[in-house]
This record gives sequence, C-alpha cells and structure tokens, in this order.
Amino acid sequence: MTEKQPAQGSSDGPVIKPWYRYPWPWVAIAIPAIAVIMGMTTLYLALTNPDYLVVEEQQYKEIKSELRAQQASDAGQPGQGSGDQDDGGR
Repeated sequence: MTEKQPAQGSSDGPVIKPWYRYPWPWVAIAIPAIAVIMGMTTLYLALTNPDYLVVEEQQYKEIKSELRAQQASDAGQPGQGSGDQDDGGR
C-alpha cells in the first residue's frame, strides 16, 4: 500500500549539484576579490606611510647644489644632441 520512493541522489540520471558546490565559480569570484583587497591594502599603505623626499633644509640645499653641478657639467659636454655630430658627408 505504501510505495517506496527512491532516495535522493540514487536516481539513474546525472546528479546536478548547486553552483556553490563547484570550485570554478569560487575561483572566478576569488580572483577579482583578491585584486580589490590588495588594491585597498596598497592604498592604505600609500596613505599612511608617505615618502618624504627631503627631511631637512640642509639636505635640500645639498641636493639642489648637486643637481645644478650635474646640469652644468652635462651642458658643457660636446656632441650631446646639439648639432655638432658628423652626418657622414651627406
């Protein structure tokens, strides 16, 4: 009088699992989620730990004088794109 119903998963057809039971959707979700988390971490670190270019006035003056000396020596070198180059007789 009572019919036996087959247990779930024991049918002859393929077993269809819900999407969250497969690993590939989680991989597809994890890649952009990790990128967002790492971007936020990078932003936090950039805002909380600024790089100070020059700390003291004396150090600033030293760097400025070194740059001026370097520019003066670079400007004094011949053949640095100033038209003094030999074009091979053309």
